[in-house]
Amino acid sequence: MGAENALPPGSKASETPEVSLVVPICDELPNLEPLLDATLVALQSITSSYELILVDDGSRDGSDTELARLASRDPSIIVLSHRRRFGKGAALATGIAHARGRMIATIDADLQEDPAELPRLLDAIEGGLDLVSGLRENRRDSTFKILSSWLYNRLARFLGGPCLRDINCGFKVMRRELARELPLEAGRFRLVPLIAHWWGYRVGEVAVTHRPRAAGKSHFGGERFPGAIFDLFAVVFLFRYEERPGHPFLLVGVLSGLIGTGVCGELALEWFSKKTIAFQYPQLAFGILLLLLGGQLIATGILGEWLAWRTRSPRSHRLKSVRHGETVVDTGDAEAEQ
Repeated sequence: MGAENALPPGSKASETPEVSLVVPICDELPNLEPLLDATLVALQSITSSYELILVDDGSRDGSDTELARLASRDPSIIVLSHRRRFGKGAALATGIAHARGRMIATIDADLQEDPAELPRLLDAIEGGLDLVSGLRENRRDSTFKILSSWLYNRLARFLGGPCLRDINCGFKVMRRELARELPLEAGRFRLVPLIAHWWGYRVGEVAVTHRPRAAGKSHFGGERFPGAIFDLFAVVFLFRYEERPGHPFLLVGVLSGLIGTGVCGELALEWFSKKTIAFQYPQLAFGILLLLLGGQLIATGILGEWLAWRTRSPRSHRLKSVRHGETVVDTGDAEAEQ
């Protein structure tokens, strides 16, 4: 056996890992040891080339100390610690930024999804998908969480998302080139399959087992549901008008200006013919308000278009492959070589 093969799977000097599993953690002390046991067994059943990335998002229950102890069990374990709690999206972004695997998987630390089912999700990727999400068919959550999730998924599909029944499951596997491009912070981690679908990636789901939370407290209660809906509408707007951010403002501004011009024009004709507009001053105020609003919206639209033009950068997620004569290089392979 050569020196290269003697290196531990998680070593920086070793070859690129086959799989990187990213786990965001916040105050999950009772779950940490079972989590490590289950994830390591799952990864070792797939390949000897893997890394387990545990991201401590500002835990205050002693999780950081326990993670430091558990990290010594396997050289492929990487523990990343945030200075304070930044949120699940930020933890996922930190973990993915440090991940080197050809495939990047994510799973929540509450162990409600079974890491042993990771090979099934990886098989779906090998079958041609770019991103596969878990489908929690028999959810073991509160009635409110199940109903709110059902509504959220229906709304996401209505707004142009992929035909997935569980878009927000934390158990996912994706190709590295996609994972590195995804926006995850500020709640956008909930919409990863939606964004990947809009970018033209192949998205699917695989049914997974869902279990009751064994220990600890959920960090996603009913108070987060309105915020998730706002995030959904914001992301839909931003991605649909990514190239033309000023157009909605220009459209509404022109309509407002035309209506205001019509209202004021009608009153002007009446004044010229009758030398009075009688008691129609509220109508006049409404017309002037529409004109002012239209002017402001048009100015906002022009400014938005100008800023988009000045800050537009290359969109690397658009490129699927590069052909040089008879040679075709997949963008994911090209990134791995770099």
